[in-house]
Amino acid sequence: MRRGGSEPDLAAAEQCTNDMESRSTSASRGLVHRIARHGTSGLPFVLRLASLAGKFGLSLYIVRYLSLDDLGLYGLVFSASMIAVVLYGGRIDHDLARRIVDMPASETRALLRDKTVFFLFNYAATLPLVFVMYAFRSETLAFLLLAYLVCCLESYANLLFVTTNYLGRPILANVAFFIRAGLWSLLVVAIGLVLSPTRTLWVVLAFWVAGASASIAVNLWHLDVVRWPGLRAVAVDWGRIRSALRRSFPIWIGSIGLTGGSYLDRFVLGAFLDLKVVGLATFYTSFTAAIVTLVSSGVLNVAAPKLVGSASRADADSYNRELRRAGLTVAALGGGLCLMVWIVVVQFAAALHLREIEESLLALGLLLIATLVRLIAETGFYGLYSRHRDRAIWVGNIAFLVASLLFNLLLVPVLGLTGLGVASVLANLLLLALRREGLRAFRGG
Repeated sequence: MRRGGSEPDLAAAEQCTNDMESRSTSASRGLVHRIARHGTSGLPFVLRLASLAGKFGLSLYIVRYLSLDDLGLYGLVFSASMIAVVLYGGRIDHDLARRIVDMPASETRALLRDKTVFFLFNYAATLPLVFVMYAFRSETLAFLLLAYLVCCLESYANLLFVTTNYLGRPILANVAFFIRAGLWSLLVVAIGLVLSPTRTLWVVLAFWVAGASASIAVNLWHLDVVRWPGLRAVAVDWGRIRSALRRSFPIWIGSIGLTGGSYLDRFVLGAFLDLKVVGLATFYTSFTAAIVTLVSSGVLNVAAPKLVGSASRADADSYNRELRRAGLTVAALGGGLCLMVWIVVVQFAAALHLREIEESLLALGLLLIATLVRLIAETGFYGLYSRHRDRAIWVGNIAFLVASLLFNLLLVPVLGLTGLGVASVLANLLLLALRREGLRAFRGG
């Protein structure tokens, strides 16, 4: 993916329909709406698991059949796409999504059209950055444009995911999420195992673009995109967009802090070291991200409604009891998963004689410790969220970002990948301390 080089060189959300004119269109949409309305409450979790499996399998595939350098480039694009999801749009998706629940269908379509136009302006404003990066980096312009397209598609797909979820279609929203996060990954691996010429990063990114585009198409079909042309006579409500931006600003800042602190370290590695080290970090964090998602979905998302209920009733005993139970469960489950990952990676590296992984197991161990600390800190987040301590949340997130960047800039040049692990432990310990300080002792009444 570099100029002059050879061509080949990894996920959370909250919770409109009308019939179409033609019979064939109605039949197609009927299938989408049946998926949207039905399904067990556990299906979204299963789809999340399948998406994680796809991303995890993709990382193993790239390590085995491409190269650590390719995994490093993939990791940089993935990190950029995760940052793009929270950067673009100022998080108006969460603010306006809460307002569409009771809106008439026509007003919902107009609002979604307005948000789409606003996001398109965001994308256009950042396009020149691609050419600036081209002047300073060794990747080809085609690769940078493809990475930029991935970031835009992921951002807009997330906006539609949140909207569909809030409109009471969590099953459909998670089906679309699986398409853009898991299905295309599994297809890349399956095809690559059969056709060796497809084992390139270009093919991986092309399938990523196709998966994100298909996810967007599924959501837009459900959200009546074919009726948007009828809104031409309705002006974009920029006043509503500006009001949403003001209300969402603290959420936006906090999201940037938490996401930036989690993903910007890959770029620090790339600046001071090389793509192979970034590839190792991407490989290791595919495990840690899976652990955080599984424990959060399986434990914290279940505890959250109980914490909210106890806090709203000012029931300090119930609140503290539930918070302690969640914390202990997270620590036990997270600790067990971290230990299992350590054993699996050690055996995997030994079986395939992957010397780079065998020589950097200390960094993996530190990242797993940081993951366990992060999970305990996430328990504190849900405790703060249930008590509406929003300021404590976003202040902690920004502090986490600053600490993560500072520690990485200081330690990575000296300790390499191990420095990334140490920086991650220190930054997450700070986040945990700030979460605990924000909680203190809850007193009812």
